[in-house]
Amino acid sequence: MQQGTDGSLVWNDDGHELWLELNRHELVVLSVSCPGKGECSDKHGNCIVRWFMDRFGLECHVGVCVPAERIQVAWAVIGDRDDKDESQVWVISVDDDLYAAWRAVQ
Repeated sequence: MQQGTDGSLVWNDDGHELWLELNRHELVVLSVSCPGKGECSDKHGNCIVRWFMDRFGLECHVGVCVPAERIQVAWAVIGDRDDKDESQVWVISVDDDLYAAWRAVQ
């Protein structure tokens, strides 16, 4: 598990983006753009952010942001990235006020 020294989540702001579409009253994740920098890769080289978003959609999202076609996100993993059934990934818009405040003190 990636945690800070105080037990908090460690957010990775490495350029992941969500491509979204408004379908009636629901935002749908069309795709996840992965910068391929390695931190998000499991032991097989697959992006865990993409895997979780494809499987759970915006259920993995925390925070608030203005809906847009493209949203850059930071992400955090709880558990072992190589055991997806026993781990969890969260994403948050880098434009979220609480994320911005957290980042300012890091």
